[in-house]
Amino acid sequence: MTRLRSLSWRCLLGTLLIAPSALLSMDQPALASLTFTAAEVEWIAAHPVVRVGLDPSWPPFSSVDARGNCVGIDVDLLKRLGRQLGITFECSTRGSWEEVYAAAQRGEFDVLAGTASTPEREKDFIFTEPYFRFPVVIVTRTDEPLLWSVLDLGGRKLVGVRGYAPTSEMQRRYPDLVVDLVDTVEQAMNRVADGEADAFVSNLPNVSFVAKTHGLTNLKIAGVLPESFDLRYAVRLDAPILRSLLDRAIRRLSEAERQAIVHPWIRVDYAKVIRWDIVWKTALGILLVFGTVIGAVVYHNRRLARELQARIRLQHQLEETGDALMRLNEEKTELLQMAAHDLRGPLTGIQLVMDASLRMNAVPQGEALRMVDEQVHRMTTLLGNLLDADALEHGRREFVCEPIEPAAMLRAAVASILPMADHKAIRLDTNAVPATMPPVQADATALRQILDNLLSNALKYSPRERTVTLAMEQRNGAVRLEVRDQGPGVAPHETERIFVKYARGTARPTGGEKSTGLGLSIVRQLATAMNGRVWCEHRPGEGGYFALVIPLAGLPTPSIAGPNAETKPG
Repeated sequence: MTRLRSLSWRCLLGTLLIAPSALLSMDQPALASLTFTAAEVEWIAAHPVVRVGLDPSWPPFSSVDARGNCVGIDVDLLKRLGRQLGITFECSTRGSWEEVYAAAQRGEFDVLAGTASTPEREKDFIFTEPYFRFPVVIVTRTDEPLLWSVLDLGGRKLVGVRGYAPTSEMQRRYPDLVVDLVDTVEQAMNRVADGEADAFVSNLPNVSFVAKTHGLTNLKIAGVLPESFDLRYAVRLDAPILRSLLDRAIRRLSEAERQAIVHPWIRVDYAKVIRWDIVWKTALGILLVFGTVIGAVVYHNRRLARELQARIRLQHQLEETGDALMRLNEEKTELLQMAAHDLRGPLTGIQLVMDASLRMNAVPQGEALRMVDEQVHRMTTLLGNLLDADALEHGRREFVCEPIEPAAMLRAAVASILPMADHKAIRLDTNAVPATMPPVQADATALRQILDNLLSNALKYSPRERTVTLAMEQRNGAVRLEVRDQGPGVAPHETERIFVKYARGTARPTGGEKSTGLGLSIVRQLATAMNGRVWCEHRPGEGGYFALVIPLAGLPTPSIAGPNAETKPG
C-alpha cells in the first residue's frame, strides 16, 4: 500500500490550513495602523537593511531554488513584514542550518527565521512571539503500527536532523532512544522510506511537503504528539527594538494576508509531482528500442493505475481516521476526569505516609522520602487544579463564605511556602502586612487556594536571591493584598490573557518549574465567586505585580475597583 502522497497530510489538512491563521494572531486583534515611536523611527533609519539567515533545506518554510534564490513561507512573510515596517529583509543562507546558526552567532546575521526557542539558544538571541505553530508528528513506513507517544518508539531506530530543535529536545528528554543524525529532512525521510531507520519526528508541514514533492509513497503519519512546534524570529541580543517591531508587525497581519502567505506552499498539487528520472529513462528507451518503449508505457500505466487505486483506498482510510480522532478526543476527556478522581486518593495516602516517614528523620532514606514527597505533592497539585477547573467550569464548586481574618491566613500561607522560597534563596518581605486585619467575607478553602497560587506564582518567576514583597491594607470596605516580585514581569498585552484557562505568558519560570496554565484562571474564578477581584499590572522595571481585593465581612458588597481606581498601599 502507498500511504504518504494522500495519507495523513489530507487527514490533517484542516489543522494545517487553520493553525497558521489562528495561531499567528495569538489572541491579538489586528491593529488598524502601525505607528512608530521616536526611538523606533531612529532605529529604522539607521538600519534600512536587516540581514536574515534561512535554513537552506527546510521546505516549505525556506529553501534555495534552482537559481540560488531563497524561497518559502518565511521569505514571503518577511517581504510582507518589510513593507509594513519600511525595512528591507535581506535573506541569505549557508551550506546547512548548523552553518547558518554559527554565522548568526558570529554576528553575520541580524535575524534567524523559523527558529524554535530553547534555553541554550536564549543565551545567544532574544526571541519574538511565535508567528506559526504546527503539530509535531511521527513518520513511519506504512507497515508500522500507530504510535501514541514518543515512548512507543522504544526499541526502534530513529533518525533526526542535526541542529534542529525537535531532535535536540527528543534526545534530551528521552536519552535511551537511539537517534542517527543527518543534515536535512529529505535525507531523514529517505532513510525511513528505505528501511534504514524506523521513524522520524518533525513538524507536519515540513514532512508533508517533502513527502509529496519527492514521491515518498510508502510512509505514513503514525502519531501526533501533544507538543506543538513554535516558529519564532531569533534576534541578536543588542536589537530589542527590532524584536518589538517584528512582534507588532506580525500581530497586525489580517486573516486574509496570513492565508495568502501560507496557502500556496501548504497546498501541493499532485499533478506537479512528476518523477523526471522515469520520464528521461522512458525517452531514452524510445530512441534505443521501439519495442522496449511499448513495454515501458504499459508498465508505467499499470503502476499509475495501482497508485490511483491506492489513493482511493487511502481517502476512505483518512475519513475513518478523522472519525477515530474525534472519538479518541472524547475518550481522552473522559479518561482525564476519571484519572484525576481515581489517582487523587492514592496520591494523598502516599503523601501522608511520606509525611510520617519524614517526621521520623530516617537516614539515609530521609532525602529520598523528601524527593518522593515533592513529586507526589506536584502530582496532587496538578490533579487538584484539573478537578478545580472542571468543577468551576461546570458549577459544581460550593462556597461557604464566613468572616475570616486575612492577615493570619496570609502568614500561614507564607509559612507553608517557605521551603520553596528557601530553595531559591528568595526573601519574603511581609513588613507591610499588619499584625491583624478586619475579617473579610470569604470561603476559607478558596481564599487559601488563592493565596497559595499567588505566592507560588511569584516564587516561580523570581530569579534566585531576590525579594517577593507582600502588602495588605483596608480600603473602601475591602481588604487589598499586593504581591510584587522581581522577575521579568508581564507584558502589557498579556495582563488579561494570563487569566484565561490554559493560557501562558511569554515569561518563563526561572528554576525550571512547570506551568499548566490553570492556576491564575482558577484564582480569578474563585475571587469572582466571593465578590472579589484579582488582576495583574504591567509595571516596567518592577517585575510582576498582582493585586487581590476581597470585601469586608458584615458590610454590603462593595464596588470592587480595578487597577485604575485604586493605588498601591504606602
